[in-house]
Amino acid sequence: MKKFTDTVLKSCAPLSVAGAALFAFSAPAEAGSIKNGNATDLIVYGQVNRTFMVFDDGDETGYRNMDGDAGSTRFGLRASGKVNESVSVGARLEAELQSNDPATINQTNESDSLRSFKERLAFVYIDHKQFGKLTLGQASAVSDGMSDGLDLGYAAGAFDGVETGRRNVNGLLFREDNTGAALSSRTIGNFFGTYDRGRQDQINYVTPNVNGLRLEAGLYDAGDWGAGVLYDNKFGAFKVRGRAFFESLTNSSTSEGAWQLGASVMHDSGISVTGLYGQSLAVDGAEEDARWAATVGYTANMNTLGPTGIGVNVSGSQDRTVVGSEAIAVGLGVNQQIKSAGTNVYGSVAFWDVDMPAGQTPLDQIVTIAGWDAGQVLNAASRGAPVLRSSQQPNSGNGRPPGRPFFYDWRGIRTPSAIFPQAGGIVTRGGFL
Repeated sequence: MKKFTDTVLKSCAPLSVAGAALFAFSAPAEAGSIKNGNATDLIVYGQVNRTFMVFDDGDETGYRNMDGDAGSTRFGLRASGKVNESVSVGARLEAELQSNDPATINQTNESDSLRSFKERLAFVYIDHKQFGKLTLGQASAVSDGMSDGLDLGYAAGAFDGVETGRRNVNGLLFREDNTGAALSSRTIGNFFGTYDRGRQDQINYVTPNVNGLRLEAGLYDAGDWGAGVLYDNKFGAFKVRGRAFFESLTNSSTSEGAWQLGASVMHDSGISVTGLYGQSLAVDGAEEDARWAATVGYTANMNTLGPTGIGVNVSGSQDRTVVGSEAIAVGLGVNQQIKSAGTNVYGSVAFWDVDMPAGQTPLDQIVTIAGWDAGQVLNAASRGAPVLRSSQQPNSGNGRPPGRPFFYDWRGIRTPSAIFPQAGGIVTRGGFL
């Protein structure tokens, strides 16, 4: 670990000027190498992702400048090396920077005073071709990416995967639907949240791919755990993806855990259909809530810039935050890759509505228009930018994909019809290399 740390520190100084230029212009860099006498591959990657939102809450129309949240601004280091032809080991460090977190931005707050610079990932792993992958550290929970990594259509880049773009507007407050039209305490995120646990300190195991099927299990802190099933395959003209998970909570006062099932099918014509359903498991005396979502999309090369995805999304919930509530959101999204510039431009228009139960103050609808750009800073694995190698061997070009959707090309720059780039026919999901 000391050797790896020394390598990272020594490499940062000569890269500082070039790194500044990359962040400013998102320009491709020339190939380079790190020489420390071993065969470890060190990859520097990152992205800048910003959001511009226009909203109408029934009483006020305004706009906000924010960070993207489904794919926030971040940078990181990935290191990997081979023990032999069957076994590889590696590590990953990743940090997130947000100046205006969408979760904190609403009608009364335009600026996030708690500007964050925080650790997202910090783990080591050992990967055996026949026996699977074991990860230790802060990595994606089993549920992480089970929603936003489900949809095979390129239009998913305009949403949160199969969501309705909720994460980039989730701080907005609903207004009370009465004469006063006062702001309520209820946010979009209250009713349209997911069961995604994000990153957790854990020990995690993923089986090898067997005919497109992988199993995953994670043991988190405090006795919490999760288990998941991931399936990716193709049958004739159809690509198929399935995701399912169960996670147990031991220290929650309202929920014992959650489960979710989801599937996505895409035809070679570019038409895709995706759906999911999940429920929480309430403790005694509490109410179970449920969520669902569906997307119909179309992916095609409509221009010379790169793949274009268009989709319509519907998502909703029951009994989230308020027992007896029913929420529904409808969105139209477009995602356009600009391949030559190394970026995506994407956005959505969404309508948010919540029906409150009898005895509760009704809420007015919200309309949002959110457009944003995720500009890649450096990602050697999927763009051909430099792999910073300790040896001078040229990059084979088969670096592993970025894992969960952080990069501009997580929408499928290598495989436009799929959210994630693919390596060796295996689609990675989660915070793994």
